[in-house]
Amino acid sequence: MSQNTKDVVNLTPSAKEELHKLLQTEKEKKDGVRLSLLAGGCSGLSYNLEFDNVKENDLVSDLGNIKIMIDPKSALYLFGITVDYQGGLTGRGFTFENPNAKKSCGCGTSFSVGDKEVTLEFKQNTNSNVCPAPETKQNK
Repeated sequence: MSQNTKDVVNLTPSAKEELHKLLQTEKEKKDGVRLSLLAGGCSGLSYNLEFDNVKENDLVSDLGNIKIMIDPKSALYLFGITVDYQGGLTGRGFTFENPNAKKSCGCGTSFSVGDKEVTLEFKQNTNSNVCPAPETKQNK
């Protein structure tokens, strides 16, 4: 059973507008957008956005015409996050302001929670916008 909460994630008006546009163009009908964490990135954890359906135990933020789903493990490290969308010439894409992040990557797509041990299911990251882990950079 999913739990409805508006306290987990906040969307700026520009993020809400962009997500709504993207959902309208999505070919497969999905319940909304999943915000999750992936193991990896130069700071240890990377943000992930994808179209998905509500799953059992998800925390669901119903923000008008957009549902944001977060799995319980990711929610521990995303509680209170604000997602924004920046458009323009110098940078385009979603940005994340996470009150739980102790250290963030320069590109803004990954973060760490300090000295806490975080266990997440590892998924191969296929998003080219997420910076690689430090060991990947060294091997190039």
